[in-house]
Amino acid sequence: MQPINVLHVIPKLSVGGVENQLLMVLKKYDRERFFPLVCSLSDKGDLGREIEDAGIEVVCQNKLKHRFDWTIVKDIYSLIKHRNIKIVRTHQYHANLYGRLAASMARVPCIIASVHNVYTIDKKIHRRIINRYLARFTDKIVAVSEAVKDDILRFDGLSEDKVTVIYNGIEKERFLNGNGNLIRSELAISLDAPIIGTVGRLTVQKGQKYLLEAISKIKTKFPRIVLLIVGDGPLKEELKGYSKILNISDNVLFLGTRRDIPALLAAMDIFVLPSLWEGLCNSLIEAMAAGKAVVATDIAPIREVLDSKKVGIVIPAEDSDAIAASIETLLQKRSLTEALGRAARERAFFSFDIENTAELYTNLIEDILRKKRWNI
Repeated sequence: MQPINVLHVIPKLSVGGVENQLLMVLKKYDRERFFPLVCSLSDKGDLGREIEDAGIEVVCQNKLKHRFDWTIVKDIYSLIKHRNIKIVRTHQYHANLYGRLAASMARVPCIIASVHNVYTIDKKIHRRIINRYLARFTDKIVAVSEAVKDDILRFDGLSEDKVTVIYNGIEKERFLNGNGNLIRSELAISLDAPIIGTVGRLTVQKGQKYLLEAISKIKTKFPRIVLLIVGDGPLKEELKGYSKILNISDNVLFLGTRRDIPALLAAMDIFVLPSLWEGLCNSLIEAMAAGKAVVATDIAPIREVLDSKKVGIVIPAEDSDAIAASIETLLQKRSLTEALGRAARERAFFSFDIENTAELYTNLIEDILRKKRWNI
């Protein structure tokens, strides 16, 4: 029996949490049963090349713009027909829009849309109208957390049976034997300097400015402290400038986009996630898998991940004083830091394994096709 062709539609393939998650799931497909293909609405990006290295074709449209473009729908429709696609999975808003329209026009047997973030105020009104309409042509909407599911039900007005939760996953083996001393050597950081780190796009959402403020508050007590900010984004220069204003530029390293995240996490003593909102943060789960003590903001998706005080410390959003106090406590109480790291790793390995994530997606596809009496 020939494998079933699966098309993944995604807005872009630059390095990011959604894109990394897609790469991991693609590598877990049973190629004897499912044959994956990826369509990027923009260019190939760094992740697109990694997907190709994994033996999966990437088709790039290079068309994504702010205004609606009907030719994107027509191009995806043609791709579906030409490649005999039977399953379409879409990721994030623009791919969910264009991909679902094309898949419904092509009468694809199985259409699954993934939602990776909670609603923000500026997007609620028009997106919930569009999403409610497109849900008619969608077999199942996957939310990456219960918080995201709650938003979908609340703002899109969908029935509970239309939405399911599948958590993102991590590849456990990548976080087992990290050597942080290699990173310390590369970055010329002494062995006795405490390293605080965060990973994420440099945007308002990720709240890095509050972490910078926290470091400025404890620099006097820990003058050798180093903050690693991993990631790139539109606020990079602004954050660099802010670190100079706070007089901590010598303590902060902006590392840009990196693909050696396990090694970087191994070098960190404490991981901080100061996000203002999230869907489900992959970098938080990865830090937990690396056995790091974590400090993160008290928002619903993070509470799902840090489900116990034994797993991590939660603090109010936009509160640099709370971040500073938490870091200080963890640097002074090594036994607490180590205990939190052990509990965090256990939680990540048990609840966020990519093997389980991939299996749940496979089961979902099979269930949809079976209910439609489609031959699988």
